[in-house]
Amino acid sequence: MKKLSLLTILGFLIVTGCDSMNNDNDVNLDDPELQALAEGLNADIGLSKSSDDAFKDALNRHGKDGKHRRDPGFLWKVAADMQERLAQDEKDKMFAWMDANSVAFLHAPEKKDHRGPKGDKGGVDIRLMMTVLDADQQEALKNIMDSYRSQMDQVMSAMKNGAKDESVAKAEIEALELAMKNEIDSLLTDEQKDRIDRLQADMKQKRADVFQSERDAMVAALEMTADQEAGLEQINQKHEGALKAIFEEIKKAGDGGDKLAFEDKMKELSVTRNIELELLFNDKQLETIKVHASLVMMFSKHCDGKKDGRWGGSDGKDGSSKVCIDRLKINPDAICPAVYDPVCGCDKVTYSNTCTAASAGVTAIVPGVCK
Repeated sequence: MKKLSLLTILGFLIVTGCDSMNNDNDVNLDDPELQALAEGLNADIGLSKSSDDAFKDALNRHGKDGKHRRDPGFLWKVAADMQERLAQDEKDKMFAWMDANSVAFLHAPEKKDHRGPKGDKGGVDIRLMMTVLDADQQEALKNIMDSYRSQMDQVMSAMKNGAKDESVAKAEIEALELAMKNEIDSLLTDEQKDRIDRLQADMKQKRADVFQSERDAMVAALEMTADQEAGLEQINQKHEGALKAIFEEIKKAGDGGDKLAFEDKMKELSVTRNIELELLFNDKQLETIKVHASLVMMFSKHCDGKKDGRWGGSDGKDGSSKVCIDRLKINPDAICPAVYDPVCGCDKVTYSNTCTAASAGVTAIVPGVCK
């Protein structure tokens, strides 16, 4: 009986010891977003144990301790690793939906001069203004914006009901915007104007740094040649021109346009661009591009805030910007209406309206100024 008991205990120790060794070999993730991405990818395509461990290892190496929120090129680095470590059937499952739906799988960030919310017109950045105005100035600003909003609404209504020609209405709107800008400028002291200029310069530099960082990560992940970089820029410029032409068609067609026909044109444009990219890159590069695009979509699907490769707080660990700013939606060239209808973003910044918040990539807002 004693021998049996000893053998039983020994067997138990051996089994539990092996289990401990197996657990030690498991790759653990220190961040709930990374864990959600790993679990989501596994659920979507069914990874083998070795591929699952490899994916978690890549997430840890490139995103541990909140680095994935600070590094815009995070998913490019993971994609380069996983192109080599995923089995071919796993990659095929990742790419199947993209191929079936003609998803445009590479939107490379380009270095360019990002303009303010009103483009070349040199409009007012209300978001920055609100950070430097005192309470009285904020109230005066609201009154100015409300007054001009009413006048612009009247012009737009007259154009819609046919009382004003479109070109006349457009000229009147532009004149109202200029007058509003001049009136708003008169609210600011020289010191406040200088502060706004500095803030704008800082924001512009930060955007440029983010775009350059992601572009550098893409170039490194794909091991792109100089000819390929030039070729990609040409493809992007051609695509952008064709896209603008379609948008002009949509604008001219108005409400009577054939939306399905325009959707078909957009899809055809994506197909053409994908074909050009397939001719520009080799098979390994194309796989890395597609892995990256798949990871972007899966991050959006499975992780809080629906964001790709986020960065945020000063230490990247707190939740202050964890689910708030979606870099895929940041559009520094967005043209938003000059309307003061303030909203408070999840980043605790007051935006002049929902459009300016959306163009800043804010994913959640509440009406009114931030308290």
